[in-house]
Amino acid sequence: MKFFLDHLNLNIVKTDCIVVGVFKFGELTMSADILNKYSDGYISQLINQGDINGEIGTHLLLYNVPNIISKRILLVGCGAKNNFNLFCLTKVIKKIIPMLNKKSIQNIFFSLTELHCNKNQIYWFIRKIISDVQKEIFDISTFLRKEIYLKSITFDIEDKNLLLLAKTAIQHAKAISAGLIAAKKLSNLPPNICNPLYVSLQAEKLSQIYKDNIEVKTIDSKKMKSLGMHAYLAVGSSSKNKPYMSVIQYSTKNTLNKKIIILVGKGLTFDSGGISIKPSQNMHEMKYDMCGAAAVYGTLIMAAELNLPLNIIGVLASCENMPGGSSFRPGDVLNTMSGKTVEVLNTDAEGRLVLCDVFKYIERFSPNIVIDVATLTGACVTALGHDVTGLFSNHQTLVNNLKEAAQQTDDKVWQLPLFEEYEKDIKSNIADFSNVGNRGAGAITAACFLSQFTKKYHWAHLDIAGTAWESGINKGSTGRPVELLSQFLLNISKLNEC
Repeated sequence: MKFFLDHLNLNIVKTDCIVVGVFKFGELTMSADILNKYSDGYISQLINQGDINGEIGTHLLLYNVPNIISKRILLVGCGAKNNFNLFCLTKVIKKIIPMLNKKSIQNIFFSLTELHCNKNQIYWFIRKIISDVQKEIFDISTFLRKEIYLKSITFDIEDKNLLLLAKTAIQHAKAISAGLIAAKKLSNLPPNICNPLYVSLQAEKLSQIYKDNIEVKTIDSKKMKSLGMHAYLAVGSSSKNKPYMSVIQYSTKNTLNKKIIILVGKGLTFDSGGISIKPSQNMHEMKYDMCGAAAVYGTLIMAAELNLPLNIIGVLASCENMPGGSSFRPGDVLNTMSGKTVEVLNTDAEGRLVLCDVFKYIERFSPNIVIDVATLTGACVTALGHDVTGLFSNHQTLVNNLKEAAQQTDDKVWQLPLFEEYEKDIKSNIADFSNVGNRGAGAITAACFLSQFTKKYHWAHLDIAGTAWESGINKGSTGRPVELLSQFLLNISKLNEC
């Protein structure tokens, strides 16, 4: 899909379809009014007949409009004039893109960008449009298995002073979409293909594609053993697919500062629960237990596409949790890389065992910021549902920065506490910690466990168990929180300041 910027008199635009807006009660947007005048009131006549009422998402496709060169005009309902926002824009895109593709329309001249409320919002309008269009295209090709006819969208930009912002928006949106789609594709693969080795090979390919910016180091099970990563190894001990850890180091020559940002992704390519085996119903969805690693992978792609002036390390922590004769067991005591010991009470609380060894490993990089992304707990789904990601941290400024990025992208998060009172729930009488709490607040006690291994740096934990994928007929990865992490990095880079 290609995106362009232009401004032409709408009566001479030669394209498959011009998209313009109609507000509630039939009030025309500026572009629609221009087309109406060129067509001698043809559009207002149809509105007066009740063919479209302007409610958000309603639409009317017109053919052979008098005095208009373009083949079609699409009238799109934009709701109340003073209430149109990015949320409304998403509703519009979800309605019109599948319809336009079904009509085999290839090229669109998009005149809804005039509805931005102020100078700065043109950036967000264009970014949002491209993001939503790419998501719809991905869904059409993946779930509906339909051919994609849409080839290009040209945004109508009347004010030349906004061109730079608009160009930046296109550049950023394309890079973020590339990362998001890469994360979705990796997450959606079946576990007989996407195993720990496969994930590590995908990571290594990044060093070939972005050879000037990315280096990849692969840690296999033999190296993990020599490093003392016994908790990580225990999780993968009964699978024929041995554990791998990929360390993706990204940097550029124009780096803003020497700060190290590390993104850690939980990559359980399949989680049966181990000896504490999960119920069989919906167990096939446990291929999505590597969505954290996929999100980190996608975010690194975004950074490389934009050549962000940052030092970023992505760690993909991949293994498989399977039952068998060599499985780790409830009752086992594991020595972690940090030297702290963990009593295993539930082998299905495996992600935290993998992550705790990774947190110790990355201390060698002296990171300033560490963010882990993990489908960690069903308790987080119980607490926040499927629309909001759980956020935990030992540093409030980092929380505030993540919240800002979440608000900007509508990739919602909600901060949950890490009070000291929860620590007693993970105490063990035979080890330093147990791997699960002994009562409620499961998402919090899991994060509390992780916090015991992250005291040497500013750390945030994103529990994406409820937001990483959708179930049902259109089950698949959402790609979250790639947009959130991308915006967080863009804000640090200050590349989209207006």
